[in-house]
Amino acid sequence: MPAKPTYVIDGEIGRFDERDTVFSREALEPGSPEEREYHERNPDRVDVDRRLASFILSKMEESVEVDQVGRAVYGAHFIPSAALAMPDMVDGEPVRSRVKWSPREASLRIKSFARLVGADDVRIGPLRPEWVYSHRGSRPFFREAYVNPPYFCGIPEGYQGARYGDPINLTHQGAISMAFRQDRDLIATGSTRAVDFEGGRAYARSVFASVALAQFIRRLGFPARAHHLRNYLVLLVPVAVDAGIGELARCGYVVSRILGANFRLSCVTTDLPLNYDEPVDIGIQDFCSKCSKCAINCPVQAIPRGKQSLVRGVWKWKIDEEACLLYWGRTGYSCGICQVVCPWTKPQVPFHRFVATLAVHLPFIRRALVLGDDTVYGAHFKPKPVPHWLSGE
Repeated sequence: MPAKPTYVIDGEIGRFDERDTVFSREALEPGSPEEREYHERNPDRVDVDRRLASFILSKMEESVEVDQVGRAVYGAHFIPSAALAMPDMVDGEPVRSRVKWSPREASLRIKSFARLVGADDVRIGPLRPEWVYSHRGSRPFFREAYVNPPYFCGIPEGYQGARYGDPINLTHQGAISMAFRQDRDLIATGSTRAVDFEGGRAYARSVFASVALAQFIRRLGFPARAHHLRNYLVLLVPVAVDAGIGELARCGYVVSRILGANFRLSCVTTDLPLNYDEPVDIGIQDFCSKCSKCAINCPVQAIPRGKQSLVRGVWKWKIDEEACLLYWGRTGYSCGICQVVCPWTKPQVPFHRFVATLAVHLPFIRRALVLGDDTVYGAHFKPKPVPHWLSGE
């Protein structure tokens, strides 16, 4: 295994401002001080941000135009997950007494805990400061401290990012990355309420696991902070790459030898002394250069077909996040086409494990394997049917 990740750094890595993510921008309340300040700095984004906002609003607001079953599916997973985004859920003070485990023993126990609370894969790596957001941009925000025990015990001392625009200063040394498998048949329905259901289900698992693991570590006597889709301070994808979950791929996701591209992430950052796993090299950089299946099948061409570009000091395939989320807004549902068409997203049966081994160790055969995947599974995405209980009929 390599001593460093397979992405190429060129110059200084620039930290990313969470306020610039499409999910932060679509949540800006029109006319609010935050919205006015952001669009004074970014006037070219006003129109597109208003269109982005329509996707989440359609999920949350009742109206005759909105698909009620789809809204119910969204709320079933994503709203309960928000309850585990409160400051005292993701963060808190560790207890005073500390367990006396070696880094090796601690790593083994932490991985066992993470798997038993739902992670399909777990790896441990260093936390690069560059992967910490520079400023807070996503809810929940807390302009005033309040308590409501036992449901909310208050904002922990030192909690980062309580308010929109707060600078982030996270100094934890390590990151425990966890991956959560999605059901391929549900994600393969295209852009449907089945994808909302399955994505939400995987995210809900990731939320609980990260909060439970962070709480576990704090009660062992060490600082720990959970990072999940409803409350995070780090870029989960590069953190996972550094920990050895997989490699950064053309689609913008991590591709894993075990899970392909069909999974979701959460992590826990901590100062608990741990042994780090090494990054992996399964040939994804070369494989993706020979395979554009995700880009070809993207309905809005949000994934580039060409070469990598330099983005904040790292060479990568830069996806068009605005085009992607606007497509979700048009269909009314999230989309996972790029995740399921990836040749690495296959069941872990002996045949596919053998083919994956060839892809890892024989670079000259990778192009042929892409063509073989097209022949066996089809070059173009064909959606699977939505289960009847989710069809809305």
